[in-house]
Amino acid sequence: MTTTYKVEQLTGTTMNFTGEAPYYDGETYSLYWTDIVGGQIFRMDTTTTKLYTARILGETYISFIIPVEGTTTQFIIGAGKRLLLINWDGVHTTAQIIRILAELTTTGVRFNDAKTDTQGRLYVGTMISEETGNIFDTTKRVGSLYRFTMTEGLTELKTKVGLSNGIAFNDQTNTMYFVDSYDLNIKQFFYDGKTGNITNEKILTDITSYGTTKTNVPDGLTIDTDGNLYVAMFGGGRILKINTTTGKVTTEIKLPVPQVTSMTFGGKNYDTMFVTTAGLDVTGPQTYPSGYMFKVTGLGVQGTETTKFETT
Repeated sequence: MTTTYKVEQLTGTTMNFTGEAPYYDGETYSLYWTDIVGGQIFRMDTTTTKLYTARILGETYISFIIPVEGTTTQFIIGAGKRLLLINWDGVHTTAQIIRILAELTTTGVRFNDAKTDTQGRLYVGTMISEETGNIFDTTKRVGSLYRFTMTEGLTELKTKVGLSNGIAFNDQTNTMYFVDSYDLNIKQFFYDGKTGNITNEKILTDITSYGTTKTNVPDGLTIDTDGNLYVAMFGGGRILKINTTTGKVTTEIKLPVPQVTSMTFGGKNYDTMFVTTAGLDVTGPQTYPSGYMFKVTGLGVQGTETTKFETT
């Protein structure tokens, strides 16, 4: 059956150099995301489309923002080599650092994409930093995949990662999905919901047959309630929908811009897909509306509700 979907530029958003890590909070109807290179965090009230933006003094490369459970003003963010707990009321233009939660000791790397599991544990990857070298140099596998909790700190789960990107969980099948953009595939692991450990790494989907190149690579991930996976194609101008039973691509969702970075489901019924993009000239010269936020409706599916970071 052919799905008829509609792609629209999200009203009220501005151009991001590297829009990333969208997170929808169903309790407040707020959509959060970051501009990594721009060093900003964003909140949109989706009931009014009013946009709020803030900076954290002295911090750059803000790679993700996830609300903290039990509070409306605290968030965990990735900021370069550090995981920070910040305070932001979602309105004012400045957010404050409460404390440093963790800091990488490896030189030349930074935190990138992250996701919480249903227990509120943080899974976050690292990659070569822009100041160190070409982020698409596939010989530089200096990144890792980590789990972070307040009691355990950082636990390294996977080494020799190139460009750590999308993460998604399916609790029904005890599976975690993961993208290392260098590998041009989507990996799956057995995921133990009790311990948070991952084992039995396999390749779910090799997407090299879908026009991938060094600058057309898989990026962010999200999942729907039917277990279908969605991967943003950075440089490819589309999102691929994947049947996780067969590993086959079933739908291509085309965007009007090439550098699609990530997406999440939200809205009242979690049936609207919010999509971040990048306006920075990475894969080639970018023009309007690259870097803006988009929404996709009419997909006929619902996303899974997001989980906040658990501090207890």
